[in-house]
Formats: sequence, C-alpha cells, structure tokens
Amino acid sequence: MTIDEPVNWGGTGTAPNPAEAMLAALGASIEVTIRCYADFLGIQVKSLGVELSAEMNSQGFFGLDASVRAGFPVISATVKIASEEEPEAISKLLEIAGRCCPVLDNVRHPTEVALSFDLVKPSED
Repeated sequence: MTIDEPVNWGGTGTAPNPAEAMLAALGASIEVTIRCYADFLGIQVKSLGVELSAEMNSQGFFGLDASVRAGFPVISATVKIASEEEPEAISKLLEIAGRCCPVLDNVRHPTEVALSFDLVKPSED
C-alpha cells in the first residue's frame, strides 16, 4: 500500500494520505462486517457501500491550539445498501456493525498505543 501526501505538504500527491487511508480502512471494515453478518443471517444485499467524510483542523496538527484535536473531531459514515429486505433487517445489520466492526471499535474507543523509537544510523551506501 502506498501512502503519500499532497505536493504542498512535501508528497507527490499520487496516493491517499495517512488520514485518508484510515478512513478507507474504517469504511472497508464497516462494509465487510455488514457483508459477513448479512451472509450469516441470510439477509440479501444486492450492493453495499460506505461513504465517509471528516475534516481535520491544521491548528491541531501543527500544535498551534491545544484546544483543537490533531485528528478528526467527527467522522460521518453513511451506509448505502441496495436490498429488498425489510428496513428492520437492515437496521439489525447496522446495529451489529456498530457493535462488532473491529476498526469502528478502535476508532470509537481509546486504544492504547505503545509508541517507542529505535534510532538507527544511516548506512554509508
């Protein structure tokens, strides 16, 4: 997987940035969770997609305002499902995804990350 940044941030602008990759992982995980449970429960789904949107404030990223988060304050996710099933069955799938989607769980709840570093000297090649 290639991760990049826009040209004005020092990248090439040819691939998603890390925050976009995180959103893509979230959308994909929600979709896979719904698909798995639809199959398991025998709920027919003709097509499925997840649209995500979020805005990041650069004041937080650059540490210019301690009251502004470095990450997304809100992520909006809209699940688009084409199905002839009753709305109650689709609601059940969304409720299950809300409880069982692993990436959604990591986004919704604080997850301990043990951050460390290993300083290495550049090679002379």
